Amino acid sequence: MDADTYTDADVVRAIETRFVPLKLDLFNGPREVVRPLNVIWTPTILFADRRMVVHYRSLNFLPPRHFRTLLDIGEAEVGLRWSRTDHAIDLLTRAYERDPDGPFAAEALYRKGIAVYLKTHSNPQMYAVWDVLRERFPESIWSLRVP
Repeated sequence: MDADTYTDADVVRAIETRFVPLKLDLFNGPREVVRPLNVIWTPTILFADRRMVVHYRSLNFLPPRHFRTLLDIGEAEVGLRWSRTDHAIDLLTRAYERDPDGPFAAEALYRKGIAVYLKTHSNPQMYAVWDVLRERFPESIWSLRVP
């Protein structure tokens, strides 16, 4: 990822403006930091809040286009834990719209349904999002999770 994804101008800009990046060596990093993160594979991308509580993780390589979508989903997941529902909905909408047929599209819709519910406490509004998910991605693991 150092040669491709982390050198992409859009990825660099997103990380520098939205995150506090921390790169650790799994085998030679400070054990008191590395061990509690439960990382067993590299690269592992963790999305943690200001208390260093991890709310989302992703394993292995992603090309820049998909990595930017991952950044949106990860930031949204952290934001939901801090009641930033509007921001999370915006990020998840952007994640879906960036690549509506891509590998993260179904996940973005699923998580957006949750964010909409957390904001509105409205089952109909949540299911309006999830109906799109089930229609577009009926065999997705994310569709199968919809009750």
